[in-house]
Amino acid sequence: MLTFAGLSSGVRKIGIYIFFVSLFLIWFMGFRYYTGCDYTGYLNRWNNYALPNDLSNVFKGEEIGFSLLVYSVKSINLDYTWLNVFASVILVFCYSIFAKAHRWSGIILALLFPVVIVQLGMSGIRQALAGAFLMLAFNAFISEKKIRTAMLILVGMQFHTSVVMFLPIALLAGEKVDTIRLAVAVAVIGPAASLLLADRFDTYADRYIDQIYGSVSSGGAIIRYALIALPVPFFLYYHRRIRIDFPRVYPFLKLIALIILSLSPLIILSSIALHRINYYVMPGSILLCVYVGAVLARRTQTGHLLFLASYGIYSLLWFLSSRHAQLCYVPYENTWTL
Repeated sequence: MLTFAGLSSGVRKIGIYIFFVSLFLIWFMGFRYYTGCDYTGYLNRWNNYALPNDLSNVFKGEEIGFSLLVYSVKSINLDYTWLNVFASVILVFCYSIFAKAHRWSGIILALLFPVVIVQLGMSGIRQALAGAFLMLAFNAFISEKKIRTAMLILVGMQFHTSVVMFLPIALLAGEKVDTIRLAVAVAVIGPAASLLLADRFDTYADRYIDQIYGSVSSGGAIIRYALIALPVPFFLYYHRRIRIDFPRVYPFLKLIALIILSLSPLIILSSIALHRINYYVMPGSILLCVYVGAVLARRTQTGHLLFLASYGIYSLLWFLSSRHAQLCYVPYENTWTL
């Protein structure tokens, strides 16, 4: 439905399309009932959360954005469903702003749906919220706004600290993007990002690098990485034409292509780390899909259909073959139908 509506929505109709899709997504995501792999985990966290006597206590510790969200919902005596509803309102707002900043907004929303919205937004809401603000940071990067890019990443960090790994890209906003400049940005901002991670750094190192909790792999992460990497060879082939046709967005597309290529060693080193980073990078890969799709064939729709079909086939195979899909998403239930 999202795919066909996105393809058929003209420029004049796109605002109406995004409005109704946004309402649907808030209902679909927010009012879900025992749907999503982390639904029970967040429900237990909600049940064990004790309202602090002083609001200032909410601002102590890390990931205060999510703590404030939980506090706000619980302090007005709403139940757990409303935590998901308010989180979904924030997510859908960010998705819409991200999509509307580009041509082919409907295509972008359709490509976001199978993984970014369903697999992340309806499951790990902390990382989903962090990723949503990273998407706004991507828009700021394209607009060549260094400070805004950094600030939005830091806002995302208040929901999941891992997103701070993208802070170095803020230095590259408005600059020529290449491998050397990316390495310099990481060298300059990397230590600051490490300081911000502070308490979590050892935990992430133990989990994703040393794997002291046991060697764990994620086959799904490797498949999703293949999906993310799909537009990269086309970008490398058509990069000159993309640079001419879309000069404003080209530096960002080049940055994302470099980041995607740099992630390939994680297939062997730590597919669990790849699993987490995939979700952050996928919105950028989706922009690669829509802009590469625009130059891939004589008709723009033909190029876009290639990537829409790829995501559609992935989604179908995931629902048919994934144990997680069967356990966490089938059947889909909604509080409105109970």
